Amino acid sequence: MSPGFVFILCAGSYTVKPIQFGFQIDMTKNFTTGNYTININEKGRPDTRHKYSIQFSESNSAHAIKHLKPCTDYEHNVAFIDGAGKETPRYCTNQINTTRTLGMNQGDIKGKKCMPGYVCYNSEWDISSSLSTPNNISAVTCKRDEKEICFKPRYNDICTDLTTTFTSGNCAKNINLHTSITADFLNPSEISKTIPTKLPAEIKTNLPPNCKHLNITYTCLEDGKPNELNLTDLEPYTNYNCTGQIMHNNVIINKTTAIQFRIDCDLTISILELSVTNNSIHLSWNTHSEKCGDVLSNLPKLSYECSCQPRSEEYRMNQTINAGNTGGSCTISRLEPYTKYECAVQPKYNKSNVAGVNKKTTRTKIGVPGRIQDLMLDLTQHNVIKATCKAPHTLNGPVESIRYIARLYIGGVLKYTLNETKCKFEFKDLSYSTNYSVEVTASYGGDESDIIEGSTSISFDNALIVRLVFFILTSLAFALVLYKIYTLRLRKSRNDENVDENEAIELTEIYENVSGPECRYRDTT
Repeated sequence: MSPGFVFILCAGSYTVKPIQFGFQIDMTKNFTTGNYTININEKGRPDTRHKYSIQFSESNSAHAIKHLKPCTDYEHNVAFIDGAGKETPRYCTNQINTTRTLGMNQGDIKGKKCMPGYVCYNSEWDISSSLSTPNNISAVTCKRDEKEICFKPRYNDICTDLTTTFTSGNCAKNINLHTSITADFLNPSEISKTIPTKLPAEIKTNLPPNCKHLNITYTCLEDGKPNELNLTDLEPYTNYNCTGQIMHNNVIINKTTAIQFRIDCDLTISILELSVTNNSIHLSWNTHSEKCGDVLSNLPKLSYECSCQPRSEEYRMNQTINAGNTGGSCTISRLEPYTKYECAVQPKYNKSNVAGVNKKTTRTKIGVPGRIQDLMLDLTQHNVIKATCKAPHTLNGPVESIRYIARLYIGGVLKYTLNETKCKFEFKDLSYSTNYSVEVTASYGGDESDIIEGSTSISFDNALIVRLVFFILTSLAFALVLYKIYTLRLRKSRNDENVDENEAIELTEIYENVSGPECRYRDTT
């Protein structure tokens, strides 16, 4: 369609002249003064129609319609707006009303910076459908200027040159524009960062692969403290907020978004040795950590607390050890013998408990029994001492293994030693009129308990003495009688004489006198 056509309308006429960026419409004097609408849409596409409201007068007859697409056929008409707002086209129905816009030149397109990280172009032409982006990246309209069209380069396009092609409608000529995508296009929120999980802390970033001399230096702040720290200065069990400075060729161009993290050491305590006595437990251990293994030897705030706690009691024995941070040893003393303890090695950081405690259960060795109770000495017979006592309040060992030792002394000299499983002893065949002392202890085969001592004496039995005297006298009298009888018979046998009856009577009377009631002893005891 050639430019500059004149359309003869029923009540007036206008001319359409293609100009740079659109059309110029000149309305003739045949139009009546009033309000009009110029309707323009791409040919065959009524959905693209734009309405331009104008006011016609003799002094305002030329109107420029711009920001159309280059080298594109448009349909157009002019309509009168009556008082009711109704449009009435002002041309005859057989009128041709299609015109093509001019082609676009490279100078018609200007580079702009509408949005950070975007490549933007501005033109008085409508270039929304003319833009052909690299890798078919979607284009968007600038929010502050609809004449600007923008697209966002891909992450890997940063630090490269991109070529953007603009087509010119039905014209064969294309326009290629080249843009350098510098490191300034880098959006900090798009930088992928790996939050550190071990010490020394390292924040890994995925920077655009085509950028040279691009790096990030991180500094961190501990919660509630103002001093900046390098990643190499960070400690475990502490909350940090870290931000990185993005530097290109040693020049700061931006900073990263902040990341927050805390690294807790996964401490594993291996108890290597657990040795016991009857009143102490010795522990030694090694410490391992996947997250903090490289810095364990340089953590002055890391310490350990050893403790042993009887399972049946509430109290516990503690000992804090500032040992080598990769391990250590401790001895818990003043424990009770033959007692089961649950011993633990508790790691602490900055005096607070942290995860990783390890526990072992063991029993202290047998000790020395406590002092025996209530020793009693009894004379069950005139030459027998019986000793009994009660077990110690504190056994310090198994009841079935305890032994009781009793020692009998005369004048400080040990005479007898008895060893029994129960505290019951008998010392027999003792001497009369003698003072005895008895010492009793308890033992598990080693050291003995404190001594408990008792003393007693054995006296003569008076009744027994009387009986012995009577027995002796009776025996002597009987022996005398026998002797007399013997001598008489011997004499008779020698003299072969008859025994005088009176002598026999006399002998009989002698015997009766010796064993008669007046010579007997009555035991009144």
